[in-house]
Amino acid sequence: MLRLLGVLFGFLCAASAAAQDFTAVARLTDASVGRIFVDVPRGMKTGAGMVFGQGAGGGLLYLTNYHVVEHGGDIAVFFKKGEAISIYSGTVLAVSPEKDLAALRLTPEEIGTPPPPPLAIDTRRLEKGEAVVAIGYPGAADATMGRDMNIAAFETTLTGGSVSRVLIGSWPGSPEAELELVQHSAPISPGNSGGPLLDQCGRVIGVNTMGATDVAGIYLASSAGTIAEFLAEAGLPVQTARGGCGGTPAAAPPAATAEAEGGVPLWMILGGTGASLALILGAMAVAAGSRGSEPAAPRVALTLTIAAGGSRQRRGIGRASLQRGVVIGRGGAAEVAIDSPRISREHLRLTLEGRRLMATDLGSTNGTVVDGKPLPPNQPRQVGEATVLVLGDEVEIRLRAGS
Repeated sequence: MLRLLGVLFGFLCAASAAAQDFTAVARLTDASVGRIFVDVPRGMKTGAGMVFGQGAGGGLLYLTNYHVVEHGGDIAVFFKKGEAISIYSGTVLAVSPEKDLAALRLTPEEIGTPPPPPLAIDTRRLEKGEAVVAIGYPGAADATMGRDMNIAAFETTLTGGSVSRVLIGSWPGSPEAELELVQHSAPISPGNSGGPLLDQCGRVIGVNTMGATDVAGIYLASSAGTIAEFLAEAGLPVQTARGGCGGTPAAAPPAATAEAEGGVPLWMILGGTGASLALILGAMAVAAGSRGSEPAAPRVALTLTIAAGGSRQRRGIGRASLQRGVVIGRGGAAEVAIDSPRISREHLRLTLEGRRLMATDLGSTNGTVVDGKPLPPNQPRQVGEATVLVLGDEVEIRLRAGS
């Protein structure tokens, strides 16, 4: 009996030792993991990714899965620290469908946090059973916030586990392309795609990509060796880890330097479509959401630059107003009033419908022209960053996301 109790006590001690405290890892790495939103033809995809360096021409370098950006258009990446949010636009630099990896350059748009420091990549040989951490944004967690996303949508989710094995395999769709993978037990789900797999020192040992759909506890990531190979092929810098990992998190790597280019709207950099404007409007509204128990401060979602009679004025509009519909006209009931005899009392309405910004002529006397084409009365038309509105052949309005 005493022998049996001794054995059981040994098991309990082993289980206690296996329990890991990852607070230090989270503190060192959390700010470097950003949530990515990608505009696609049938909606929007979201996933995770990490900062791994700084580009030669400025901006941050960001790594995620290829399937997150595949067939996508406009890209926005969000980083959260405390109760503040930073927004970056993304440009794809290199992709590998076979390795399911993509590298992006991030350009700052709205900066509320310090620049995320790059994470070091550790290509050492992993030991079976060593502790690992997965950080990302599982979509299932969004359901807890109800219908309206808020700042909690940009808080990372951390899960812990261990290395199950390191193997040579391939991703579905590319069976001929063999690469090194890490099988682990840190739970991940849709929304974690592209997020880092980290060791106890906060070093990147993989990029999480998928989990088994019919078996619990089997999750797969591209290994650090696969990441380094991809970045080397793309000619991008790799910040590799130095020294061993003895279980104590290493000091945070030097922060990348990045400054916002004031006055440059995201949709101009993306050079894109009407959907890109809606993407950033929606994203900024989410970022400006609930902050604890304090009400969120009103935030400008759209700025109108109005040129009429040799004068120029700017008018900011909030997201809530756009969702209700903002009337532009000469009358007192118009939210945006323009004093011009060529403008009707209620001339034009701007409305945010989902992720699309729509312009509707309200039966004005002198009409509205959108990009040189007349806008028929009461027929909404999607507008975006390249759109020029001309009201009554006299007043020109240009749109810009944010303040």
